[in-house]
Amino acid sequence: METKDRLDRVAPLSGVAFVVLQVAGVIVGASSGRSMAALGDPMSKIVKSFHDPVGTGVWIGAYLELASIAAFAVFAVWLLRSQTGVARIAGLAAAATYVAVTVTALVAGDALAYGAGHGLSDQSLLALFYLQSGLFFATWGIAGMFLLLVPAAGWLRRTAVAIAALLLIALAFPTSDPSQTPNMLFMIWTLAASIALARRSSDARQPRVAAAAV
Repeated sequence: METKDRLDRVAPLSGVAFVVLQVAGVIVGASSGRSMAALGDPMSKIVKSFHDPVGTGVWIGAYLELASIAAFAVFAVWLLRSQTGVARIAGLAAAATYVAVTVTALVAGDALAYGAGHGLSDQSLLALFYLQSGLFFATWGIAGMFLLLVPAAGWLRRTAVAIAALLLIALAFPTSDPSQTPNMLFMIWTLAASIALARRSSDARQPRVAAAAV
């Protein structure tokens, strides 16, 4: 029982860890010279942004981002714990696909960062960049499917469906600045859901603790 209670306390907050680590990784990497080129930028600008070697902070940021995906995996498994049958399988498949595609995109980004200033040809650099961008955009659709499959209720359910719709629409306009917003909303939803569900889990444990004390 103690192990389960500990898991119920920690697992919901893994969603908070996912968002915090993800944002921290981006900030640390960007402040250390990580390229922030976008898919809609001219090829010359993209290539130029990768010409200089990156600092140590870029690798620290990369590790933080990878750690964030591990936190998301824990949160997703905990969130889907009440599901059964096909619904559970579909939810876990969506979460696993999100993790796999995101990790692949991050590794492609790390290869780009290492190749910066280490002889990577412009053609290879652009190929990796477009691959990474494509994988990143694919995570929008996968995140949308995950949101549609989570067993949420009330405002969490309504906002999950709305954000999922926006994520799927954004796939049609990947180079548009407004299309970046739904992914940010996904992060905000995860943060809010993590905190809200952690509180509910804490409230549900109180009767058990009181009963055990009698």
